[in-house]
Amino acid sequence: MNEILKLHIPEYNELWYRQKIMQDPDTMSYNKGYDMDFDGYDKETGCIDFPERKWADWYDYFVGNEPECFYAYIVNDSEGDFVGEVNVHKSRDNNWYEMGIVIEAKYRGKGYADKALWLLLQHTFEDMNAEAVHNDFEDNRVAALKAHLPVGFTEYRRENGIIELLITREQYFRQKAIRRMTAEISGILADNQLSIYLYGSSVMNDFRLGWSDIDILVLTKRSISASQAKELVTLRQKLLEAEPDNPYYRLFEGGMLSLSAFISKEPDCVVYWGTSGQRITDTYQFDSFCLSELKEEGRLICGEDIRFQLKAPEYADFYRDVKKHYETIRRYAQITNKSFYSFGWLLDIARGIYTLRYGKVISKTAAGQWALDNNLCPVKSALEIALKVRRTPIEYLENQEILEYAASLGPDVQRFADVLEKELNIKKL
Repeated sequence: MNEILKLHIPEYNELWYRQKIMQDPDTMSYNKGYDMDFDGYDKETGCIDFPERKWADWYDYFVGNEPECFYAYIVNDSEGDFVGEVNVHKSRDNNWYEMGIVIEAKYRGKGYADKALWLLLQHTFEDMNAEAVHNDFEDNRVAALKAHLPVGFTEYRRENGIIELLITREQYFRQKAIRRMTAEISGILADNQLSIYLYGSSVMNDFRLGWSDIDILVLTKRSISASQAKELVTLRQKLLEAEPDNPYYRLFEGGMLSLSAFISKEPDCVVYWGTSGQRITDTYQFDSFCLSELKEEGRLICGEDIRFQLKAPEYADFYRDVKKHYETIRRYAQITNKSFYSFGWLLDIARGIYTLRYGKVISKTAAGQWALDNNLCPVKSALEIALKVRRTPIEYLENQEILEYAASLGPDVQRFADVLEKELNIKKL
């Protein structure tokens, strides 16, 4: 649905609408059947009384009380109809805002929830300077989960049938850049049918600003035209010129090409964005790790999901790519640079060992922690520091002691590579 929504802070005399939806059994059915110690709650229907005698106190707390809290109706701008409500309030115990959203039953299934959530996040982070926004609900509420994930929420905790979701300030502004980039790519390729995916650290809850990239894959039904490729290849720079302080646009890396060429590996018009530059080329292929991340963890952010057409990597593919990376480590990591990226060699080795043992791919940070917990690295202190830097890289950008240590990592990397070599020999095909 393409309806434009907006948030509207209600006047006092408009509280009839909140009263209406709180008393609508269809709207409040998600809330029924629980033992809630909440004044006016009806366990049979899930409804909550909101009589006029309560309006004044409620209104004094929720309206005009920023940054403590914020409340608004969701409005279909073209029709002027109220379609639901959103709210946030500061947590008493944590450095985040708790949030709520209710879409009136008759307006559900129209794509309003994620649009309204984004408007709420926009206000909370940009106008109220929030550090994080949190929500929790029953883990069987699939529709609610599907509305939260596309706007940038990630799973924070899951226990006793309750899932907790969180989006930090960094995640919000990263998601904002992703949405802008997606809109720009979609506009350039408007005459084509496309599927846009994120994969890698940004969807595996392992993105670290200052270290990580934002991996993106754009697959089209027809080949990208020469004129479209020309626009796409410099898109990162164009957006950065418009927003020079934005730290995310330069981090997008990946390829854009037709689905048929991606599957067949045949030449095609390909737009490639990399760390050191961008170019128009004729081939683009995934290794087994990227393909596994795309198939298992990738997030579709635009278009139809076509991953069923992609063949999942087999163990032999993982083995081949781990071996290839092992050879790279032996060749290029004998001496390391004065950069915290040098710590990445240790995390890559850990992930290679994990994949050889279990035949699947996990994030670099998770693999490093797994290797540390299982005493696999012969230089434990090196891996501990690697994980410390990985988790908060911005803190170490100018840390000369850490950078000097990174430049001396070569022997430690090679000792850990010895462990990977043994694993390759054990698992030799």
